[in-house]
Amino acid sequence: MKDNSGKVLLAMLAGASAGVIAGLLMAPDSGEATRTSVKKWAGKLSKDLEKNLQTSLEDIKKMSTDAYSKVANAAGAGTEGGNTTATDSAANKNQSGGTTGGGNAGGSTFTSGGNA
Repeated sequence: MKDNSGKVLLAMLAGASAGVIAGLLMAPDSGEATRTSVKKWAGKLSKDLEKNLQTSLEDIKKMSTDAYSKVANAAGAGTEGGNTTATDSAANKNQSGGTTGGGNAGGSTFTSGGNA
């Protein structure tokens, strides 16, 4: 499913803007009263927007911190508990006499025949 929230938000803002413009053009008040009203409305809108942005920023920071913690914990858990690393596997192969033909995936070891 596509995320169309950005398009919906843009459409809502465009509709609200059109409504404000139409309201200003048909306002029964004088120009000075309309400007005062618009200043009050814009100030309130600005404060609300700032509050919403601060809340959203805090939420994003919290999600970022949580995600970082999960990744760090997962990375830490992957190196504990007896897991072998690539260098451990290579050391084991060298001690068993070496392998050819793609490694030791099937449990059998192929040693080179002849004069070793």
